[in-house]
Amino acid sequence: MTDDVRAALRALATDGCVDGDGGPAAVVDEAETACGDARDAAAFLVDGGLDRLRAAVDRADSETARRGRRTLDDLRRFRLAVADHFRSGRGTVLSPGEKRSER
Repeated sequence: MTDDVRAALRALATDGCVDGDGGPAAVVDEAETACGDARDAAAFLVDGGLDRLRAAVDRADSETARRGRRTLDDLRRFRLAVADHFRSGRGTVLSPGEKRSER
């Protein structure tokens, strides 16, 4: 069996989690930290963090699972708020660079 096949089978058997990932608590900690900054939260989501967080909640002890569910709720609210911001006619136009006040 090649190392690639072995790694793929291990990922399948463990929902993609390996022994060195720190376990469910590490994933929940990472998600909680990411919620502190919009860029970090976006990077966490783009990196498949939502699926990893859901899997961590499923494998976690009761306290870690509670924290993970709360963080999942925070991420859902964050995504809804951002989506609402970009609906037509709402929010502000964001552009790169510094804007000076004309007052």
